Amino acid sequence: MCGRYVLPDEKDLLPFGPFAGGFCRFDFQPRFNVPPTAQVPVVVPAAAGRQLRRARWGLIPGWWTKPAPPPRTFNARAEDAAEKPVWREAWRTGRCLMPARGWFEWRAGETARAAKQPFFIACPDAPAIAFAALWSLWAAPGAEPVASCAVLTKEAAPGIAFIHGRMPVVLKPEQIAAWLDPRTPAADLAGLVAAARTDFAAVPVGPRVNDVRNDDAGLLERAAAAGTGDLFGGRNTIVNIQ
Repeated sequence: MCGRYVLPDEKDLLPFGPFAGGFCRFDFQPRFNVPPTAQVPVVVPAAAGRQLRRARWGLIPGWWTKPAPPPRTFNARAEDAAEKPVWREAWRTGRCLMPARGWFEWRAGETARAAKQPFFIACPDAPAIAFAALWSLWAAPGAEPVASCAVLTKEAAPGIAFIHGRMPVVLKPEQIAAWLDPRTPAADLAGLVAAARTDFAAVPVGPRVNDVRNDDAGLLERAAAAGTGDLFGGRNTIVNIQ
């Protein structure tokens, strides 16, 4: 799953273009602890190139009729996104990117009462990564349309599965065009998900990230991880990410 993430620097979004009508129409601000329901930048296809726009993190399908948004729609499981009604239309016609620097995940403690250990996970050689995501436009009667989005998730890559069993689908740069293209066949979409990036590194961070009111670069600083024993040896890659 993905419940908190970090926005990249604005300059690092350029590879996700070309952006139609100018580089960025999103009022981009540094964010280091983005929670669900926040307004976030998404990259969507445009008539010429791509567009960076604002969306609510928590998808509201276009057919939704209740006054309150559906709960817990910030993550969409790749395994059933093509079939579940809440995701189905966006899977076919509303694929987008959610640019990120990386995301936070929590590893359960050794006992039920032990505190969870947060980690920051990213690709060390990439200042910005592309979450495969879904987006939708929804309008309440008499109101302006609301754009919303959800991160697509899959089983965690082997190197970070010790933290949590799920992770965002992080596209390789060469996969982005096919993901955004509405003409890409459904069978190919499953292939993109299966072949997405796995080159992640995880850094244990401090408990300040648990509070969404904390939103500063200090959240990315490496901290001592409690109760991890020898988890950082062997196949698990733990590095400092600058």
